[in-house]
Amino acid sequence: MRVLAGLVLAGFVSACGGLPASNPDQGKPAKTGGFLSGLMAPKTSESDAKPAKTQLPLARARLVGGDVIVAGPEGYCLDPVTIENKRDRGFALIASCHILSDGKVGQAVEPVLITVTVGPKGGASDLPTPRELAFTAKAPLLGGETGEGFVVANLDGGGDALLEGGDKRHWRGAFLQGDRLVGLALYAPKGSPYAGAHGGGMLRKLHNKVASLSPSGAAKPTKRKKPQQNALLDRLFGR
Repeated sequence: MRVLAGLVLAGFVSACGGLPASNPDQGKPAKTGGFLSGLMAPKTSESDAKPAKTQLPLARARLVGGDVIVAGPEGYCLDPVTIENKRDRGFALIASCHILSDGKVGQAVEPVLITVTVGPKGGASDLPTPRELAFTAKAPLLGGETGEGFVVANLDGGGDALLEGGDKRHWRGAFLQGDRLVGLALYAPKGSPYAGAHGGGMLRKLHNKVASLSPSGAAKPTKRKKPQQNALLDRLFGR
């Protein structure tokens, strides 16, 4: 259950009675060096690592001005080191609260990683199909579904490139929250049921949670020229 422990920064060791929630009105968000920064990059200097020692895993985060509020499924928290919060883009990484806090918070759950990327504004017609998600990832499509504004795809490749000991299969999903396109990706250890049958359900739970926490409202029509689908997906899932 602790497959990912060696990948997590050794900063989340302070005991705490609860989990904080980020507040965009208080200070700047934690900086990130990019996709999976702080978890996957071993070349971190002592000076770079010091700020993480005072940061606890987050229960939730308000991204892109509060338009999208992200919280993990039960047992999973947000890693503040990876949060990117800009006016036109947001990013958060979700992992086991137990692992992120070095066992101080939560209980052991499946050690999966979920990335949440809030991308450009768009409409329902901008949502990709499972096949388009597979094409963007350059991975064979194992299966997928579309329903109730949520698209999810199980892909046969790419998962082991980002997660040490990871299954080559991984999941991607996309939905529209208000007028913001949101992309999800789930990576799991080799052989984990979340790399296969269970992964899509977890992403759907995450989608439902984001929808319940975030401000409601249908996507606003825009007069801008719609970008090509491939370019839009590259912006949403690009690293």
